[in-house]
Amino acid sequence: MKLFKKDEKVLAEIQRMQPSDDLSITSLIMAQAFINWHKAFLRELSPFELTYSQWIMLQALTMAGSPMSPTELNRYLTIEGTSISVVIDNLEKRGLVMRRRSQVDRRVVNVYLTERGYELLKQVNQQINRLIEEVYGRLSASERKDLVRLSRKVRDESIRKIGGNPEVVDVILKKFIGID
Repeated sequence: MKLFKKDEKVLAEIQRMQPSDDLSITSLIMAQAFINWHKAFLRELSPFELTYSQWIMLQALTMAGSPMSPTELNRYLTIEGTSISVVIDNLEKRGLVMRRRSQVDRRVVNVYLTERGYELLKQVNQQINRLIEEVYGRLSASERKDLVRLSRKVRDESIRKIGGNPEVVDVILKKFIGID
């Protein structure tokens, strides 16, 4: 077996293939920020025995203020690695949501947030809001606006690269949070 050996020719080729230094550094920092933010976020959810997918579903049901079908939830939520049904099943087992057939169209099953789910979400959100304040509170109002603007640009291009539509994500923000 021949070992990989860096020589001048290989180093030159590697340099030619890499993006400019500022893009490499930006990409690395963004990845580190996302990974560590996600870890901190999951740490806050852990005492409540909630996954991110479960939390975001409870959040969506609360913000919508009305029941939603699994199809609607799937359209608005970015739940990766698991199906919406599994998330609903697990929340339902804990009594945090319940399914009921629509009175208007019996073929449609809607997901409702229970009182227990709402109370748990209030507790969780106190922790999440504390984390948000600790991390993003260090930024000025102007820096936060810049961060939102720049993050959206990166998010939108990333979504396009995987064949998605960034406007759909903005519909979520407008529908649930009221952000323009």
